[in-house]
Amino acid sequence: MITSAPLVVTLLSLLLLGCGGGGGGSGSGSGSVGQGDPITDGDLTGDNSGSNPETDTTPDQPNILLIIADDQGLDASAQYALSSDLPVTPTLNQLASQGIIFDNAWATPACTTTRSTMITGQYGVNSGVLDVGDKLPDDALTLQRFLASDENTDNYQSAVIGKWHLSGTPPDASHPATVGIDYFAGNLLGAISDYNQWDLTINGETTVSTEYHSSAITDLAIDWIDDQAQPWFLWLAYVAPHSPFHLPPAALHTQTLSGTEADIEANPRAYYLAAIEAMDSEIGRLLGTLTEAELDNTIILYIGDNGTPRRVVDASVYGNGSKGSLTEGGLRVPMVVSGAGVSRLNVRETALINSSDFFATIANLAGSSITALEDSQSFKGLLTNADADQRDYIYSDFEAESASGWAIRDAQYKLIATIDGQMQLYDMLSDPLETDNLVGGSSDYSAIVEQLAAVATVIRDTDTDTGGDGETLAIDITGDIFTQRSANCEDYIASYQSTAMDVFRSVLFSGNLTISTSAGKCRLQSNGVPNHDFNDGQQSFPTNLSEQAYNYQITTSPVFASTNTALAIGNDNGLMLNGVKIDLLAAACFAVGDEKTGCGDMSQPWRFDPMFAANGFRVDSHNAHVQPNGSYHYHGTPNAMFAKDTAVESPVVGFAADGFPIFGSWFDDNGTVRKALSSYRLKAGARQAIAGYATPSGDYDGTFRDDYEYVEGLGDLDECNGMQVSGVYGYFVIDAYPYIMGCLKGQMDPSFN
Repeated sequence: MITSAPLVVTLLSLLLLGCGGGGGGSGSGSGSVGQGDPITDGDLTGDNSGSNPETDTTPDQPNILLIIADDQGLDASAQYALSSDLPVTPTLNQLASQGIIFDNAWATPACTTTRSTMITGQYGVNSGVLDVGDKLPDDALTLQRFLASDENTDNYQSAVIGKWHLSGTPPDASHPATVGIDYFAGNLLGAISDYNQWDLTINGETTVSTEYHSSAITDLAIDWIDDQAQPWFLWLAYVAPHSPFHLPPAALHTQTLSGTEADIEANPRAYYLAAIEAMDSEIGRLLGTLTEAELDNTIILYIGDNGTPRRVVDASVYGNGSKGSLTEGGLRVPMVVSGAGVSRLNVRETALINSSDFFATIANLAGSSITALEDSQSFKGLLTNADADQRDYIYSDFEAESASGWAIRDAQYKLIATIDGQMQLYDMLSDPLETDNLVGGSSDYSAIVEQLAAVATVIRDTDTDTGGDGETLAIDITGDIFTQRSANCEDYIASYQSTAMDVFRSVLFSGNLTISTSAGKCRLQSNGVPNHDFNDGQQSFPTNLSEQAYNYQITTSPVFASTNTALAIGNDNGLMLNGVKIDLLAAACFAVGDEKTGCGDMSQPWRFDPMFAANGFRVDSHNAHVQPNGSYHYHGTPNAMFAKDTAVESPVVGFAADGFPIFGSWFDDNGTVRKALSSYRLKAGARQAIAGYATPSGDYDGTFRDDYEYVEGLGDLDECNGMQVSGVYGYFVIDAYPYIMGCLKGQMDPSFN
């Protein structure tokens, strides 16, 4: 546990001071960025040793406080000392001295787009939110939905308080609830016309608040936290210091200002800095209401949502761009992490961080096992270990009148590509303020441009994913929960890679899957290694997994056949999007051989169901095991591929041998998202003899596939375990017989024989 008494004492002393002051004047915040000097302000105290040996592990379930500042760039952050004109922020300075300042954190150029990356873990090109007017899709897998769906984090209480700006224009007052927010209180739009009179929406109901905005949302946050008895995650989004530039209450800032319209017009940056100081004071007030025990178990993440607006940017620092641009003045933002589980104290971190990384990191901090999801990579490891894994690249995109294009950088170089095809390359080590465009200069940087552009191509268009040397770049899907819902296999064209462990044997495997297209078919090539750990059942597999060489094809335009195609031994039934095949039948029949193998005759009745636990087919937690030839395959629900117990329509998780998609369990039933229901049931009574074959004794109990019967209309799904939703036919993965498919509605491609 972090020893937080100094923080408690300091924050309480700030409250007694009654303002955001308490230390040096304007410009006295941080030490030298490059030297990593301790950050202190006046008499603030903290451990400046650089580490705390007693806090090497993160609490199992800390409270998580995410604070988002609106329009605060690095030139307006005392922790970076880029400008001579800085706000006085003792609370943030104290958090920084007892935590980590991140020097290379990227957001997007605007508020909506950044918030979307954080709440979905996706870049704009993947979420569809690329401009401030874009609406976050209702079915998006938000961070709050993910926490509620993960069995390790589903006890967290979550709220969003403050600025939303994800519900489009005009805003939908119920939109936060629509995308999985349990409690929302704040302003729906990106800006407010008056900090002292603004529209406050609480769970879909809107009234007018006359309380100063930064103080009002702080009050709401304090009240909500007071009501929590479980671990909590609070997304606290201030409007400050976003325009309108104004004079905050005198007790909250140190600036000497008149507040007249003429003075605001003449000196907007001073009022902008005053709003930052007022926000800092209110953050201090919020933290001051927490008990020492609560602070001990609370991690605080602070970030700006984009760069400083052009009207108030320090042009001596960012002369070539600000908010709304793809320059560092638009993308690079302040970021501080402090509190529970942060053992690296008073340090600066140069690792590359994307705003999208907050999704995986917060999920990871809350107890989820995921370390990467979509475009999000957890930086939790960096909170305790300077040598933890980190990104090779960061990326941002934007589509607006001010700037349309994308940017990408590695440890040294940054490439900006605009929609008109222009490119700029900067050396971020020698030229962090982007004054020297290396494209078109005297030296040849074409190889670096090509390499960075190739990585961006993977992100933006997986049809042509190649690296600078022509080698295909694979997308890492290790541990991914899938979210895409396209029924067209061509929308998944890419190369994928993963790492998985045989749990029983502690042996690592590398998975690969390539999806390509030609002549109206998608080609699926895989080595059959899953993207999740395996062989973790009560008994180990009788045969060890070995890599395969699958080469399947499916039509890009599946159609219903005149008659259904029955499942058959010797035919694979489909391929999941992690490269693992589906093989639902077992070559095991009653009174045939050893009743485990050798039953290839499809006319033979009483075929054992490998999903019936008492049959002892030794499946792992993913309802899969290994055939004698070493091929890993699913018999039932692949539990690691889609979110469970959630009100979000399930994604496509694979494709059947006839080309139709395979969805997870959840679908939209006329506005209500629920699990799909099987139309099969157990037959009643004792098993009846089938002429010519030995008949097992006992009642129909699920031991055999013949124990079930199809009853049209009993559930949602047809005899093949599929249905049409919104005009799209697909099979559904369910936890009841027949689990994935009962037959094929279309014609099976011969490659699955």
